[in-house]
Formats: sequence, structure tokens, C-alpha cells
Amino acid sequence: MIQDEHIKQAIDGLSIGTIFATLVGWLPTIAAIASLMWSLIRIYETKTVQKFLRKPNAKL
Repeated sequence: MIQDEHIKQAIDGLSIGTIFATLVGWLPTIAAIASLMWSLIRIYETKTVQKFLRKPNAKL
């Protein structure tokens, strides 16, 4: 489980680097879209966002 978090953090770092590289014109737009999607999914999965989106009567 801890190893999974390290892998996710490494991919998060690559994602941010890809977004930066695209912004400065080093990579094509498709790479930026893929990285943006990965980042949005990771943000959506956080406990804070899930707690915010959860209905009052819902159980996790």
C-alpha cells in the first residue's frame, strides 16, 4: 500500500512536469491534456473533495 502511494506521487510529479513542459512549448497539447486529466482525477480522489461532495445521508 505504501509503495502504491510512492508510485502515485511519482506520477503526480511527472504530470506536473509534463504540464510545465507543454506550457513552455516543449511537448504537444495531447500530453498536457493527459496530464491535466490525471491531476484532476487525483484531486477528485482526495478525502477532502470526497467529503465535500458526499451527500449527508451517504455512507462510505
